[in-house]
Amino acid sequence: MLAAMSSPGGKRAVNAVVALLVLASLTSALGAGAATGAEPAPGRLAYVTSSEAKPESLVWAALANGSEARQLGPGNDPLLSPNGAWVAASLLGTGSGRGPALAVYPTSGARPATLGEVAGQVALPLAWSPDSRYLAVSLGSTALKGFVRKSGLAILDTATGSLKTIATGIVNGAGFAPDGSDRVVFGRASGESLGAPVNLYIAQASGAGLKRITSDGRSLNPVWGPRFIAYDRQRLRRNSAPVYQLWLRGAGTGAARQLTFLHPNALVSGLMPLGFSSDGTRLLAEFVGQDTSEAWTVQIASGRARRIRVKGQGVTGAAISRDGSRVLVTEGGIDGPADTGNVLTVPFAGGAPTRLVAHAAQPSWNE
Repeated sequence: MLAAMSSPGGKRAVNAVVALLVLASLTSALGAGAATGAEPAPGRLAYVTSSEAKPESLVWAALANGSEARQLGPGNDPLLSPNGAWVAASLLGTGSGRGPALAVYPTSGARPATLGEVAGQVALPLAWSPDSRYLAVSLGSTALKGFVRKSGLAILDTATGSLKTIATGIVNGAGFAPDGSDRVVFGRASGESLGAPVNLYIAQASGAGLKRITSDGRSLNPVWGPRFIAYDRQRLRRNSAPVYQLWLRGAGTGAARQLTFLHPNALVSGLMPLGFSSDGTRLLAEFVGQDTSEAWTVQIASGRARRIRVKGQGVTGAAISRDGSRVLVTEGGIDGPADTGNVLTVPFAGGAPTRLVAHAAQPSWNE
């Protein structure tokens, strides 16, 4: 349920009226950003800006080449919908600790939809369905008691404006099926400790048909591609970061195969999948760990993994183009404000980068 729909101490009838009003407002706001007709989705880009002088992160939308930029509002971790109509963003850290937890901004500049309450939950947009109808959102409770039970995976339905929690627990990544079936895969742990078992689950966007597809207690961070689900299988190490190796499996409970065989040192974990090319032959991943977040490319056929470098330095990954020819990255802008970074696109096979936006970070696109 939308946090904004609750009314502590109010009567149920009053709550119902408030809920209907909020739902109508939300649906109206989402509808304002919808693409019309059979027009192809415009190539768009989303990103954030901030500086030491103005530390609040602001979300922007632009054409895919960075031109015609429009400021949308406060937010972090923006996620652009495939149809280019909306940008979902977390509102954590953008205010005084009060107000909504999630914003869905129409790229047209119309009034945004806001959901939840940041004082009670952290909302992080994880993935859009291919048709842009559904948004998977990780909800993390701010309560110390009952943290796991009050956290989970929620699905926002842009057609109705409803936000429904379909599974409780600690969410570790999510992705929608590329076939348009509205199925979503996600990693879920039932405990908050590092060693708590974590497995992959599949459900419909409505929450129906929930089933577990791994049982090893070590599977997380799934991304659903056209032929495989890529995910991490972790190995815990004493007094060290867990090791992540990339694995591939079908959507059923069939055989899985290990894709990478890296040997990360004690402070880093390894590769976390970010996205597939549309033909499923190429994967963008992020090498993660303490003070480490670097984009790597992975060839599915061979398992060959390669670090992306710009001017001899690593960059932070964001997305891979549908044809697999380019990746979207951020140069700098990780440890400081966004204006210390630049949004770039880099050839998957290596080569000269193209700068899209200067003094920006956290990009997302629908290319």
